Amino acid sequence: MRKRFATQIRFKLFISILSIVLLSGIASTLVGIRTIEKHVVGQASDTVLKDLDTADFIYNSRIALKSKMLKHIALLEYIQLAIIHNNRQVLINKCKEVQKELGIDIVNITDAQGKVIARANNYSFGDDVSDDNHISYVLKNKAPCEGTDIVTHKHLEREGEVLAKKVIIDIVPTPKSRKVERTKLVDALAIRATIPIFYNNNFIGIIYGVRILNNYNGIVDQIKELVFKDEKIGGLEVGTSTIFLDDVRVCTNVKKPDGSRAIGTLLSEEVYNKVILQGKVWWDKAFVVNNWYISAYKPLLNVNNKPIGILYVGILEKKFDEIKTSSTVNFAVITILIAMVAVGISLYLLNMIIQPVRTLVKASESVINGNYDAHIEIESEDEIGYLCYTFNQMIDAIKERDRKLKEQTQNQILQSEKLASLGRLASGIAHEINNPLTAILTYSSLLLEDLKDTDFEEDLRVIIKETFRCRDIVRNILDFARSTKPDIKRTNINNLINEVLLILEKHVNFHNIVINKELDPDVPDMYIDENQFKSVINNLAMN
Repeated sequence: MRKRFATQIRFKLFISILSIVLLSGIASTLVGIRTIEKHVVGQASDTVLKDLDTADFIYNSRIALKSKMLKHIALLEYIQLAIIHNNRQVLINKCKEVQKELGIDIVNITDAQGKVIARANNYSFGDDVSDDNHISYVLKNKAPCEGTDIVTHKHLEREGEVLAKKVIIDIVPTPKSRKVERTKLVDALAIRATIPIFYNNNFIGIIYGVRILNNYNGIVDQIKELVFKDEKIGGLEVGTSTIFLDDVRVCTNVKKPDGSRAIGTLLSEEVYNKVILQGKVWWDKAFVVNNWYISAYKPLLNVNNKPIGILYVGILEKKFDEIKTSSTVNFAVITILIAMVAVGISLYLLNMIIQPVRTLVKASESVINGNYDAHIEIESEDEIGYLCYTFNQMIDAIKERDRKLKEQTQNQILQSEKLASLGRLASGIAHEINNPLTAILTYSSLLLEDLKDTDFEEDLRVIIKETFRCRDIVRNILDFARSTKPDIKRTNINNLINEVLLILEKHVNFHNIVINKELDPDVPDMYIDENQFKSVINNLAMN
C-alpha cells in the first residue's frame, strides 16, 4: 500500500510537471514558429526590395553607359562636319563602329529635322523619325534623352527584316494573367539614349542608340548572376529577373516546366493593375508562371513618365520555406532538448521530495506499530524540513498523551479494584447487618400487636417501616456489590419526600430545627427507585 501511494504521488507530480513542460514547450514553439515566419517574411520582403534596387541600378547603368558613349560621339568635330557636309559614309562607318562597340541593335544619325541621314543596319536614309518619343523630345528641348521606350514595328522594319522578325514574341497566357486577344507581340521594348549634336552652338542633328530587349537576356542574366549568384534549390533558380513590355515577358530567366525561358508568358492580372495601371511598386508573394516567388515589380517609365514596362526580381518562395522549416526544426529540437533536461531535473527534484515523504510514511508505520521513538532526521530548512520537525513534535505529543492515558487507565483500574474490594466488604457487612435487622423487625412486629391502639403504636409502625428501609438499604448494598439493576416504578415524589422528612423530624439532630415544606402539589408521578431516591433526600438533608 505504501509503495502504491508513493508511486501515485510520483506519477501525479511527474504528470503535472510534464504537462507544464509540454504546454510551455508547445506554446513557445508556436510563438517561435510565428516569430520565425514573421521574421522570414519580413526578411524576404526587405531582401527582394533591395534586390530590386540593385537590378534597377544595373538596368540604368546599361543606359548610362550607352548615353555616355553617344555623348562622346556627339562631341567629335569630324562627325559634326560630316553632318554639315552630308558625308554619309563617314557617318555610316561611325554608326557601325559604335553599334559593334556598344553591342546594340540600332545606331542612327538624323539631321536637325529628325530625318535619318545615316544608320548602322542598312544604307537607307531620308525617313522621318520625328514621331519617335525620344527624337521628338530632343527636337523640342535640344537636350539629351535616355531611358526606356517602345520601338514600334514600323520603325523596326526600317532597320531591316531580320531585326523586325527577331523581336516578335508569341504570347502565352498564364493561370492568373488577364485575358488578351492578341497572340503575338511585334513591338519592342528598348533601352536607348538620344543625344543632340551641336556645331558652334548650333543644333545640327541627333545621334541615338537602341538596345532591343525582346529576346535579349543579357541584362536579366547579369542581374541574376550579380544578385543571386546562380543559387539553385531542387534544380530551380532561386533568384529570377524579368523585363516586361506591358504585361508580356520580353526577356527573363524564369523557366517553364520544359526548361526553356518563359518569354512571352503574361504577368498576373493583380500585379498588372498595380504596376502598369497605377504606376506603383508592388511586392508580395506572386505566382510566376508555375511557381510561387517572393517578388517585387517596378514600373519602367517612358520619357512622358507613363508606365510601359516592368522590371521584376523574385526569390523562389521555397528558399524561405526551407529557412522556415530549418529554423522551425532547430527551434523544435532545442525545445525538446530543454524539455528533456527539464524532465530530468524534475525527476531529480521529485526524488528529493518523495524521499522525505517515504521516510515520513515509514516513520508513521512505526508509530502505528507502537514505536514512539521513530524520529526523523531534519536535513533541510525548507517546507519538507519543517514538516519533519512538526512530525517529530507530533510523535512527542502522542508519546506524552499515551503516557498520561496509561497512567490514567492505571489509576482507573486501581480505583476499580478499590471499589470492588469495598463492594466485597460492603456485601459482608450487609449480610452481618441483615441478621439484627431481621430480629428488630420481628420484635417490633410483636410489640405492635401487643401495643396496638396505644400511644406507642405509631412509633412502632415507624420503627417497622424504617427497619424495612434499612433492609432495603442493605439489599441495595448487596445489589451494588452484585451490580443489580435498580427497582424502577411509578411513584409520587411528594409522598416520598414527606416520608423522609417525617423520620428526620424525630432525628436527634433535628430536635431544634423546624422543617418548612413547600411542595408543588401538581408535580406528576415519576419512574424512579424509591429507596435510592429516599437515600438522596436523606443525604441532602443530613449534609
